[in-house]
Amino acid sequence: MERQRAKLEWDERYSVGIQVIDNQHKTMFLTINKLIDVVGNDPDKEELKEIIQSLLEYKKLHFTTEERYFEKAHYAGAPEHIEAHKKFGERLAEIQEKCGEDVIMLTFELVDFLEDWLIDHLMNMDQKYKEPLRVAGLK
Repeated sequence: MERQRAKLEWDERYSVGIQVIDNQHKTMFLTINKLIDVVGNDPDKEELKEIIQSLLEYKKLHFTTEERYFEKAHYAGAPEHIEAHKKFGERLAEIQEKCGEDVIMLTFELVDFLEDWLIDHLMNMDQKYKEPLRVAGLK
């Protein structure tokens, strides 16, 4: 029997100083942790599809929110950041298309992708806009 994967924990160093964005990031942590739970409980295809659907909804809401803030702050790094959002969406769509395959392997792939992407994105891309948004007076 496989050992339960460690869950992601929010840390203040991930914060970008914008409460609505931080709260959306925390929601992503919860979704990834839900996937980790599902992996440990012999997931079925329907459970996985529901989580993927929630990720698609999250992606749309969150990326729209961030991009609106970029516009308000005239953030110079917006094009690069928006491209990263686009690539996330493309990768998520690829995973969604594969949903007919082995659900267990697909779930592991999704968890690995999301964990890597989220931590890298929060620590690298998102931290770049923290100061410009603060200077623009956005909260």
